[in-house]
Amino acid sequence: MNQFPHVRVEGSALDRGRAYGSQARDRVQRSVAAYRDVFADWAGWDWATVRREAARFEAPIAAFRPTYLDEIRGIAEGAGLDPGDVLAINVRTEVMFAAKARQAAGRRKICMIPPAQPHVGWQAPDDPVIRQIKDCGNGEALESEKQRL
Repeated sequence: MNQFPHVRVEGSALDRGRAYGSQARDRVQRSVAAYRDVFADWAGWDWATVRREAARFEAPIAAFRPTYLDEIRGIAEGAGLDPGDVLAINVRTEVMFAAKARQAAGRRKICMIPPAQPHVGWQAPDDPVIRQIKDCGNGEALESEKQRL
């Protein structure tokens, strides 16, 4: 079995997409299925949510180079998929980052609480100084931690 199939395309962006989609149909469909699982596992998002988030990139792509969307439509047509599926796997990194950033934004504050301050209302374990707790009390949220998350 040839691990990397040779795919030939020519013509307009739509024609190139159709040719690629039909010649690499199984691979494109497997990619969509794989990323559907990745998003479910890593972001907790169902595929409809992923596609909805990916659709937000359609206008900027169209403004930059509309033929990219023609090629995506062609790939989808050739592979027997919806264009939203192919768009989603093409902007997967941006969409995954957005998913993880939203999850982080919903988390509680990260605070620095020295272990010698039991008045905050909890007993500090021996180890780290940085804790995720329900109420930061008098502690200040660490700006670097909020940005990292």
